[in-house]
Parts: sequence; structure tokens; C-alpha cells
Amino acid sequence: MWRWDQGRLLYFQFDILKRIADVLVKFDGVRIDDCEHLFRSALELEVGMPFLPRGYAVLRNYKRVFECAFLATVLNKRLFVSDFCKELSKKNGIFSSSDDFFLSYISRFHYPFPAFEGYDSKQERVYPFCAIIKYLCSLHQRGVPANVSLEEIFHVIIANHCTGFEDLNFYRHLAPQEFQVDETSKRQLREMIIFISQLSLLKVYNGKLWLDIIEPSTMPELVDNCLTPVGSLPRESRFEEFSELTRISGELDLPVVEMLKPNKYDAEFIEGKRKRVEHFRIDRSPLLRQYYREQNQQPICAMCKMDVLHKYPWTDYLLDIHHLLPLSSSIAITKNGTSLEDIVGLCPTCHHSVHIYYSKWLNKNEQDDFSSAAQAMQVYIDAVKEMS
Repeated sequence: MWRWDQGRLLYFQFDILKRIADVLVKFDGVRIDDCEHLFRSALELEVGMPFLPRGYAVLRNYKRVFECAFLATVLNKRLFVSDFCKELSKKNGIFSSSDDFFLSYISRFHYPFPAFEGYDSKQERVYPFCAIIKYLCSLHQRGVPANVSLEEIFHVIIANHCTGFEDLNFYRHLAPQEFQVDETSKRQLREMIIFISQLSLLKVYNGKLWLDIIEPSTMPELVDNCLTPVGSLPRESRFEEFSELTRISGELDLPVVEMLKPNKYDAEFIEGKRKRVEHFRIDRSPLLRQYYREQNQQPICAMCKMDVLHKYPWTDYLLDIHHLLPLSSSIAITKNGTSLEDIVGLCPTCHHSVHIYYSKWLNKNEQDDFSSAAQAMQVYIDAVKEMS
């Protein structure tokens, strides 16, 4: 059974995980039972999420969230944070973007997983995210739409006992098999899929997980460096197993997965900054553009308010999408999948101009990235005001 921490999906958003990590590192090694009120207060204040119900200890209800997100575990009633958590909490840690985090995560998360009951170190290891993304890559190679539904994951990937160790050729030849699926398994798998869709090259769209368009030359690097399962010898102790799979020794090789080649305007905005590459990839996502168009059929620029179709009647839908979250953040998620709440449609001129505005603002304030979603939104609003 592929399991997840059902019902806590919104706590797995990348920006939320970063805030949770900031709090957890302050309580590393502490007996939380001795400071439950302080621990809960710090989480709710700094994370901005309720840790309910208040009648139960936080770790009773959120320990599995912390473990599934590779942040922390508990031993002898003391909280122990992982290397992943420590890096995520650093201002200039190795996880400078959501892709850095998720590309490191997918090759490590495996079943049996120590957060779940019935953990047995002798069971065969299965790397679910490696298996799913390899299947999507195999579809992309075949030239067919690279998407997969929950039903297909159950009947094609799980029913065929895929482990994530197989090569792409194996996934190209999979056929559906009979498989009994209950509602609990569906809900848990669904939340797993939405969680991993924060990786910039994935989107949940129309009830399916899609592989966004990527440069063909990127495929081998993605498969070899990010979809090859990583792990040491299984440990019988849950604590030792969790510590080992979240351990970071030395420097991680964090590849930049290119979706499309940047044009001269993109290059001007990126200026060699790795965090800005994340923003570029989201702005140029064909899937997000299609999704936005379906939800906003009239192409009106959010900045200058121009009706692009009226101005240029010979065009189809001359709007770009623009990502409003901090540059290092992924697309926001909701309980239904990929969110458009932090996306606006801009005409090409306004899109180019707002990227120049961002670049100048960040350089002036000696920042590589916006410090929060609120700051990013305010700078966008300032750019709109400057234009009007």
C-alpha cells in the first residue's frame, strides 16, 4: 500500500514547510512534552497555520507530517531535526528553491517508510515518485501526452509492482492489470500526487498529473541524477532509518532541469541567479498557460488592462503567465491540485517590464529573492502603480 499523511495536504506546501523548518530547528533535541504550549504557539505564530485540535499534543497529530516531509522525528520523547530540515531553514542553504528540495526528495522517499505502522526493514524497497515520473518520461519519449490519472497509477504502476529502479524501456511496455482499490488508498495517493506536483516540471491538471514540456537534452540528466533511487542498507530501527534517508553528507548535486530555452528577455531577468531560473520555468510553463486560458477566456492583461484580442484581432491568446510568489517558491497547491491564485496573465510588454522592475528592485535591495509572498506581491503592486 502506498501511504501518505492523509488530511494534512496544505501543511506540505513548500513555503509552509520552510516556515515549519524554521521553528523545528529551534526545538531540536528538546522534550516537547515539557514545552507543549510554547511549541504550539511558535508553530502557529511563525507558520501561520492552525495545529489542531488543541486538545491533543502537536506531535500526536503532526509527527507524520514532519517525517513525511523529511523534517524531523522523535526519539525518547525528544525532537530530532534532519539535515533536510536544517538546510531548508537556512537563508542560503542548499535548498534555495523548491526544485532543489523536491529533486533531492523524490529519489530518497521509499516504502517501507519509518513513519508508518508496520515498518519492516526486510520488505522490498519501492520508490513511488521515481516510478511515477519515470512512467511519465516514458510517455513523453513515445510522443504521447505525458499524463497519468490515479486509476492508471494503481492499475499500471502499482499493479505491475514497479519499484522505481527500472529503466525507461521497462515503463514503455507496461500494460494495465487488475487491482482492487479502496477509497482510503485513493485519497492518500491523491495527496501524494498533489504534494510532488510542486516540482516545477509537474502539474496536476484536470485530475491528472502531467509532465510539463522540458528540453529533450534534460531527460537523461533528470533520469540519471534525480530518478535513480538513493539509499543505504535498511535499518531495523525507525529512528536510524529516518536519520539515514534524510542525511546530507557533503554537497548535493542539484541539477537545473530546463523546460525551455530562455529568450533574451528571460536571460536579462535571470542574470545568472539560480533562484530566478525557478521563476522563469514557471512563467514559461505551457501547461499553466493552457490552464490559465481555460479559466480566463478573455485575454485581458492584469497590469495595463488591455484586451489583447481586441487590440490585435489576428492573434489567438497573446498573454503570458506571471508567477507572483517568491522566486524560489513553487506553484501553490490546493486540495484539488495546482492553484492559479498566484498567477496573473500579462501582455508580453508588461511581462517583460515587470521582470526588469523585479531585477532592479532586487539588485537595489541587495536581495537574490523576495523574502515572502507578501513582499513579492507588494513589489508587483508597486510596479503596477509605477506604470499607471
